[in-house]
Amino acid sequence: MQDYDFTLKHIPGKTNTKVDILSRKDQVNTKEDNKDVQLLKNKLWQRKTTAEVVMMKGNKTREEDKILKEIRRNTTREKEVVQALEKRDGLIWEEDGVVYMEGRIYVPNNKKIKEEILKKNHDSVDVGYLGQHRMLELLKRTYWWPELKEDVKRYGQRCFKCQQKKVQHQRKAGELYLLEIPQGLWQEISIDIIRPLPKSNGMDAIIVIVD
Repeated sequence: MQDYDFTLKHIPGKTNTKVDILSRKDQVNTKEDNKDVQLLKNKLWQRKTTAEVVMMKGNKTREEDKILKEIRRNTTREKEVVQALEKRDGLIWEEDGVVYMEGRIYVPNNKKIKEEILKKNHDSVDVGYLGQHRMLELLKRTYWWPELKEDVKRYGQRCFKCQQKKVQHQRKAGELYLLEIPQGLWQEISIDIIRPLPKSNGMDAIIVIVD
């Protein structure tokens, strides 16, 4: 842009109103606009799944995929889920080997299944590495388990790409100041403990004492 002679002017948000109708074209031909041009190919939006859609009770359709099959195979359930099923209050029910909590699929306490669900709703191309709150909202539409919120938070903290693009909102650190030089021995002592370290002769820590 250095080849052009221009001046940058700031327009406050309150004065940046709608464009004057007289400066807009009244007739714009959009029929040939971007014809045969597709920047984002269809394959980018195709999720890898071997799902088949089956009809369930109440005219509902649910996805019968690998994750759902794994949930059926896993019969281990938390105590609170078992107690809720025994109440039969209509909020939680079991259907075709799957437990539903207020219409959402209950995921048993199985680390492999949970990791697969979290990965599918975070790392997929059409999802695009959502933040913690949007990822939680997406998962809550379909799945439920007791520690869903905590698992979403931990997954986001472990994601390398999310940590790379995370915006830091903390204040800048203050300036460092040199410590005063003591006038005699043992007037000031600092102690630092470094651990844990790989064990050597049964020890896994280093203590550093500076006079």
